[in-house]
Amino acid sequence: MSSEHTTREGSSRDDRPPDTTYERAPALRGQSTAIILVAVVAAVIVGAVAATLLFGLPGGEDNTEADGSVAVVSIEGLIAGSIDEELEGELRDIRADDSIDAVVLEMDTPGGSPATTERMYKSIQRTSEEKPVIASVQEMSASAGYYMMLPSEEIYVLPTSIVGSVGVNAMAPPTSPPVEGPSGPDKAGVHPTHGWAELETLGDIFIETVMEQRGDRIELSREEVATAQVFTGVDSVENGYADEIGSLDRAVADAADRAGLETYTIDNRSIGAQDDIPLFAQTDYGMVAIHDENPTIADVEVLEYAMVYEPAVPHIEELEAVTSSGVEELAAEIAEQDAAEEERGEQP
Repeated sequence: MSSEHTTREGSSRDDRPPDTTYERAPALRGQSTAIILVAVVAAVIVGAVAATLLFGLPGGEDNTEADGSVAVVSIEGLIAGSIDEELEGELRDIRADDSIDAVVLEMDTPGGSPATTERMYKSIQRTSEEKPVIASVQEMSASAGYYMMLPSEEIYVLPTSIVGSVGVNAMAPPTSPPVEGPSGPDKAGVHPTHGWAELETLGDIFIETVMEQRGDRIELSREEVATAQVFTGVDSVENGYADEIGSLDRAVADAADRAGLETYTIDNRSIGAQDDIPLFAQTDYGMVAIHDENPTIADVEVLEYAMVYEPAVPHIEELEAVTSSGVEELAAEIAEQDAAEEERGEQP
């Protein structure tokens, strides 16, 4: 894992050189204006260079005067595979590192697996109990992405960021009518209502967590939250799904301020680039996870549940790399097998 360190500190307007006054002769008004503009531009450039030297001093040169450090953890892509284990490991190390005083989650994900998301949520929640945690949404942090960052003290978004999509996706229902059969835990087989109840439970947990973590900020009712709408950054700040419009740098500065740091280094960490993260795709039989570039039936998983912003997941026909492999047909075959097994299990 590579880390990038930067030292930052505040600057004072008193450090600036005294203003320069220019007199303009009436006959040379245009020329004088041009000179003034050139001088202003030059001053801005000099100031920018000075600011770079002051705020962007490389950590390898001299970080001894920094008050502490802010860890920026980038969470990018689908929430699947072993990404939960990687985040747990990073945050465990951060909690144990006394030199790191605050955490910023740089979020850019459409969501993913409910079980994986729950583990990441718990890890972020535990970290927030020990150190300030701020979330900074880049392009999007929807569905599972939104869920996992709820323990953050503040959520920063860009004006065009996408957040929300509070809900759970489910595989397409069977085309055949439900069959009478076992419905209790002491009976053989699994009744269709069991799956519906599980889906409803997962959705309720998501909604209740949102209301518990941000109910005092969100201006929408529980029923409105449950519609799984998404919002732009501007709208999300207005309705309470997010807190501030601001860049990653602003989120980092906020985290440092909450930790009481005037000068600080930045420790950049990134997760979500593992080879075991599958490709998600939509099919006529529901959403699938594809675990290989040239998949067989063993490499295609029909997802019973997912916490994903669906418009961010391409249809299988849009994925040229795997279309030729017949993933749609594999998904259909898997769905038929699952339906047959379920029907057998429902027989009294």
